[in-house]
Amino acid sequence: MNEPISAFLADRKDARLKAILKDLTNEEERFTVRQTVENEFSLATWLPHAANRVAQLSMVSHPGKFSHPSAKTSSIIADNGPAQDGYVRTGNVAYELDVFGNAAAMDVYKFLCLMLDDGQTVLQHLERNSETIRQIFNIPTASYETLRAGFLAVKQTSEHVRTDGWVKQVYFPVDTDYHLLSLLTPAGLLTQNKSRIDAMRFSDTTKQARDSRRKNQYHPDGFDDISGLTVTLYGGTKPQNISVLNNQNAGRAYLLSSLPPTLEQRQVRLPTRHFFKNTLTIRRFQDSFQALNQLIRADINNIHIRNGIRNTLQYIIDSVLEHALRIRTSQPGWSDAERYQNLPLAHRIWLDDAHMELRKQNDDWLKQVSNDFARWIISAYEYLCKEGYTALSDNEFRALSTWVEQAITADKELFR
Repeated sequence: MNEPISAFLADRKDARLKAILKDLTNEEERFTVRQTVENEFSLATWLPHAANRVAQLSMVSHPGKFSHPSAKTSSIIADNGPAQDGYVRTGNVAYELDVFGNAAAMDVYKFLCLMLDDGQTVLQHLERNSETIRQIFNIPTASYETLRAGFLAVKQTSEHVRTDGWVKQVYFPVDTDYHLLSLLTPAGLLTQNKSRIDAMRFSDTTKQARDSRRKNQYHPDGFDDISGLTVTLYGGTKPQNISVLNNQNAGRAYLLSSLPPTLEQRQVRLPTRHFFKNTLTIRRFQDSFQALNQLIRADINNIHIRNGIRNTLQYIIDSVLEHALRIRTSQPGWSDAERYQNLPLAHRIWLDDAHMELRKQNDDWLKQVSNDFARWIISAYEYLCKEGYTALSDNEFRALSTWVEQAITADKELFR
């Protein structure tokens, strides 16, 4: 007999003897019990009995009892092949089958899962009809074929598909009609999901990385985590009533967050007619222009006031140039689309890297952009400070335009 099978039967025999003999003192009775239990757990006796009891169990991929412990559905084993479709589904994830049925017969399932000396389970050997299992199951009390058929019944799927009123159901539209679908839980996927998340969160490496973080120390690998996890329980205080895998997981399974994404308004809006009028929200600059107005209207003219005006204007200019740079990161050639044909050519040369050569060859576009920039600054200033602004002269406009032109020219990031 293969060593793992011998050890399995010996352990069960010892447990049975310990439970019975603890209340017996008569040596004759104890001897009789030992003889009876020894025969019960001999291969010749235990195998035929186990092959009959295995009918009380069913191996499935999608147990109906996850919906309700009383659900009695067909035994289904989903046999889907892998596909490079990016979905987490049966077929794309390797996992073990689940088992449900009479808890008193679960020892038979453990027997079928025993790993023999060659690394294959008893069930795998039976499925392959190997010579090894033929030799082990060569007993006088039952034929090998009878034993094999009995044990393999654990993986037989139902001939007639049957659902149950306890199973969650949904009407799914198909053409002009509906199909009523019974939703079953992929127990193996739940187990794989929990196993991988537990390994990610509670492995020794992760514990070391978390400890390093608490101590503000460097760790070469760091750690990963998943936020928004929810733990659900199947079976309450009796997870074994659901399935074997559920019992192994103590009834716990992780639910990943499936909330819709929080959408933020796109910060970069491509201009269709005018960069300064289409894409810049004047209210964003309100504090800066009001500070500028206070400096302009101050009844003081010294270097501190003049530096304050210059610094405030420079901040506004830099903020606008930063916004222009974000537009420059868009796909080159975006301004050639019909939607943007009303955008001035100077703006398209400035903002679209597809026109980089034109941008480098001459500075005609620079003059127009600088003038438009200066006009926007004056217009925004007058709009935001309408109750007490100081009107700017043509000389101040030309000075501002020159200042803007120098800022654009000096901004090397825009000329890469």
